[in-house]
Amino acid sequence: MNFGDLYDYVDEQLSPETVVLIEEDESGTGRVFTAKQMRESTNNLASQLIAMGGSPGDKVAIYSKNRAEYVQALIAVFKARLVHVNVNFRYGPQELEYLLDNSDARFVIFESDYADHLDAIREQLPLVKNFIEICDDAKPAVDWAVALSELSDTGNGEKLAIERSPEDQIFLYTGGTTGMPKAAMWEQYSLWNMIGVNQKNPELASPQFPEELALRPQGGGANALVILPLMHGAGLYTVINALGYGNTCVLLRTHGFDADVALQCVDKHKIAAITIAGDAFAQPIIKAMDAAKGSSSLASLRFVISSAMIFSPHNKKALLKHCPEIMIVDNMASSESSTSAQARSNKDSTLEDGAVKMQLTPNAKVFTKDLQEVQPGSDEPGFLAISGTLPLGYYKDEKKTAETFITVDGLRYSIPGDWVQLHADRSLTFLGRGNVCINSGGEKIYPDEIEATLKSHDLVDDCLVVGTPDEKWGQAVTAVVQLAADAQVEAEILRDYVRKFVAGYKVPKHVLYVDKVFRGANGKADYQATKALAEKELA
Repeated sequence: MNFGDLYDYVDEQLSPETVVLIEEDESGTGRVFTAKQMRESTNNLASQLIAMGGSPGDKVAIYSKNRAEYVQALIAVFKARLVHVNVNFRYGPQELEYLLDNSDARFVIFESDYADHLDAIREQLPLVKNFIEICDDAKPAVDWAVALSELSDTGNGEKLAIERSPEDQIFLYTGGTTGMPKAAMWEQYSLWNMIGVNQKNPELASPQFPEELALRPQGGGANALVILPLMHGAGLYTVINALGYGNTCVLLRTHGFDADVALQCVDKHKIAAITIAGDAFAQPIIKAMDAAKGSSSLASLRFVISSAMIFSPHNKKALLKHCPEIMIVDNMASSESSTSAQARSNKDSTLEDGAVKMQLTPNAKVFTKDLQEVQPGSDEPGFLAISGTLPLGYYKDEKKTAETFITVDGLRYSIPGDWVQLHADRSLTFLGRGNVCINSGGEKIYPDEIEATLKSHDLVDDCLVVGTPDEKWGQAVTAVVQLAADAQVEAEILRDYVRKFVAGYKVPKHVLYVDKVFRGANGKADYQATKALAEKELA
């Protein structure tokens, strides 16, 4: 399967006036796009990207929040045989420059809100040849970019005469256990095998050719509500799958996650399934339901799928109390692999508070650090490993590729860093993302970057950063700081300092002070002792 070929097929099968994309906002007005509009705009944009020098395999970074133009750009990139590069819109200047340089991006498609961020670093990006601005006005806000609307409106809207390959790639950048962002390189046929299951018949394998979808002119008949950011895998995969099956995608274009708008959209568009990121999204949804007191019927909702972070049992119970007919599907997956563990819960499930337990999927195993398989019932902690559909590796990082993608007994596995305990019934308890990586609100945060930033402050001698339990975000970034002799500095000053260099979600929520950080005689950080101290202080 090639995504460009897939969307060409969808274009041909759907009637011109079939609605394929809806953008909803707080005002309730939104925007609606038909199959004809999407076909013409994406074909035009793809043609213009090629005319501007784009060659198969060139990288196109999309730096935008959720909005219709992100989806248009994504499909155009596929049709032009270019490589999509996701950009975390929360990144600070250093992280943004690193990602755009590391990806070898030739095009950057960006929202006007981020023009200043790009302007500050674009001189350090010699490989970027074209900046394309997503602007609400007709003209771009800066003179060094061209308006995306100008490109998508230029042309006859006809299908490209181009031969594509199932091995055309898509990049998905992740922090993960990799330190600085790294791109998982997926071949499109391989990614489709993982995400291309028909949601109406999930037991069937993903179709291998577009014609197997047998689409009707009126579309697939199911609406997909995209709650998660398109810059992350779960949101991106929802769009690729839904549009590939001719379904209508409903995007939330709100300032942050607005649970009230999301619930209204479920009712308005008769949404059957939503995908969230654990407690960070479940909690505001539950609060909105509590406040609504039944004014939202949610009668169409049948599945709540969660990925990327912890979904606590008490929140599952609260959600099932409001929606007793739904099935909650809690997946453990990553940018580097398919689902390795899963938990399904309904109104009849016994949900015990405490650690989250899941069931190992057929292609998953647990290995110790020396790659010995952990046997069920031993309760020995180990790293979760998944075989089957996997990416090629990390772009331009053979060392991390070798560390994350291993071969055991002739079978290739991905070990993205989930630390678990395997029980006799093949259920497992999730212990954390690796031994130091922090998962806050679904964002993977590597301590080394924050520690280096803090230690660059004149008044900080040393520090360690750990994740501490947080009811809303799963884990909170917590800095344990050793100040210089006789120095005093308020926590907010240190947070403001860190915020200058890294994304806001990486800024420590808690700052604790110690006389001496925990390190061994060899200088190696003792994160276990640091975490225990932080949790005790914050209890």
